[in-house]
Amino acid sequence: MRNNSQRLIVSAIFLLSVCSALTAQVSKPPVSTPRTAHGVDLSGVWAQKRPPATADQYWVYEFSKEEPPMTAWAETQYKAAKPSFGPHSFSIDQTNDPVYRGCFPPGVPRIFLHPFPMQIVDAPGEIIMLFEYDSMRRQIFTDGRPHSDSAGPTWMGDSIGHWENDTLVVDTVGFNDKTWLDRIGHPHTSELHLVERIRRPDHDTLVDDITVEDPKAYTKPWTAHEYFQLKPDWNLLEQFCEDNVTFSDIEKKETAGTAK
Repeated sequence: MRNNSQRLIVSAIFLLSVCSALTAQVSKPPVSTPRTAHGVDLSGVWAQKRPPATADQYWVYEFSKEEPPMTAWAETQYKAAKPSFGPHSFSIDQTNDPVYRGCFPPGVPRIFLHPFPMQIVDAPGEIIMLFEYDSMRRQIFTDGRPHSDSAGPTWMGDSIGHWENDTLVVDTVGFNDKTWLDRIGHPHTSELHLVERIRRPDHDTLVDDITVEDPKAYTKPWTAHEYFQLKPDWNLLEQFCEDNVTFSDIEKKETAGTAK
């Protein structure tokens, strides 16, 4: 009888301990998102959130499986593209991808599709994006200035932004026409206009809703969505596009980027 009573007491204590631990886990408050004087702080190292590995994972090289509404000019340019990645990829000797053939910067928004992290610095009067890929940077001025009239066509464009509650609204113009919008060859002209709505719905997630406008390339605006995950223990490495790299070298670099 005594042994049975002891077993019951031990079992009851064990159950109470388990219930207390579960209650503590359930009631543990979520990590709060840091804030600044303007609202949510976007600072941190962020890596693209990718879909689970599936047979159609190629779409990580573009913003959507659905084709954007191209003009006749854009369709011609797209059909002439020979991308290095995606469902219709070409070898490095055959590609006309401006990044892998000419070592040109990927530009915006394509740079978000490369599997390398970026760091956001939320500074007074500007948001600075530092990209591990090609060690590039992007400045988004939030001090109320208009677009620059003297910058000329650039790879990353001229970006200004303002806050709408906890969302950073970024307006970017002033692009050159030497880049693709993505990694499979969708083109754009120097009339490309991007509007981004960047928000941090929770501590570990960053969302960029991108609206693309280019009347010479697309018959109407279209929207893409990019998701990023906070990587608090990551640092950006030095990375540059070197001349005369091999296709194998490129694959190794990109694989290393996704394996961090």
